[in-house]
Amino acid sequence: MRNTFKVLFYAAKGKEKNGIVPILGRVTVNGQIAQFSCKQSVPLSLWDVKGNRAKGKGEEAQKINHALDKIKARIIEFYNQIWERENFVTAEMVRNAYQFYGCFVNISYL
Repeated sequence: MRNTFKVLFYAAKGKEKNGIVPILGRVTVNGQIAQFSCKQSVPLSLWDVKGNRAKGKGEEAQKINHALDKIKARIIEFYNQIWERENFVTAEMVRNAYQFYGCFVNISYL
């Protein structure tokens, strides 16, 4: 069976306060979607909708993009570990693993 897997980030424009919006993430596995908060925010003027990241080379954009890269890498790790352990993965499983274990450095106990 072939799995499809994608991680994407987007700005929650409906929650804008003073030009700052929270960044949300979306994990899609075989068409199933699970969303989560990245616990990051960005000035709406810095957000690149097509690129799903902050635009520019300024310090703030680099800091945000670095955080998003780390989040994406962790989510990919969780996806791979769940697949190896269970031999199937859902978007909710990946999101839950990220939300529960995401702040820990060592995820070998998953």
